[in-house]
Amino acid sequence: MGSEAVTRKLNWASHHLDLLDNAVAEYVDLKNIGFVPKRHDYANKLVWGHIESKAGGAALEVISHMFGDVLQSAHSCLDYLVCELFLRRHPGEEAKRSHQFPIVTSHGAFNDELGGGRLYGIPFEAVAIIEGLQPYKGRTDPVPAQLLALRTLTNTHKHRQIHVSVLTTNPAPSNVVPVEIDGEFRVRVGDLPAATHHKAELGPFRVTDDGDVDVNREFTPVVVLEESGFRGKPIAVVAAGFCKAVGESYNLLLPFLS
Repeated sequence: MGSEAVTRKLNWASHHLDLLDNAVAEYVDLKNIGFVPKRHDYANKLVWGHIESKAGGAALEVISHMFGDVLQSAHSCLDYLVCELFLRRHPGEEAKRSHQFPIVTSHGAFNDELGGGRLYGIPFEAVAIIEGLQPYKGRTDPVPAQLLALRTLTNTHKHRQIHVSVLTTNPAPSNVVPVEIDGEFRVRVGDLPAATHHKAELGPFRVTDDGDVDVNREFTPVVVLEESGFRGKPIAVVAAGFCKAVGESYNLLLPFLS
């Protein structure tokens, strides 16, 4: 038990993230992406339109559900971590139904969570670390903001399907240096320019004499969040940020599980 049990939870969250990442990569693979003309100029030499994936809307719905799986598994890691902290301090007892990892925006709200038994029986030093991860503590690293976003989207997901997946495009970077990953040179999504809104027409592109559209890979297809407060952010990047924040929180509390 102890750290091994929580590690298994983290690995499960990473598994969901891998499934999501693979599904998004397949959806935006250039072999599945096509340009759909919407309008031409008067001479029929220039065209504007949209990109579409041959995978269709059903694949986007699957991606949405996969994103929800990442949310739930990552958030459950935090609550499971609190339960394990209690069990290490009180062997033979069962964790309480009230045990949860609090993520709140004020010191008063954190005290209310303590009063509700969220961290009952947890070592004081561990409670101090958990409070240090709260958004109101003013840490400059992204972990507190990521944890708050995770809680927000998880709570939303419990009540309705999150509007998470929309196919849109990034303008191809002109001054970004690719990085080498596993022997291949790639451009990181975070280095790309801001995504074009999914309803915006792309173009103009030249129409060749054969009637083909010369897109020249000027745009990179991406799947972004369309949920209010997170709009336009690549879905896999957001999910990876949640898993990283949960992993860093776990590492801070790991000494109390050994």
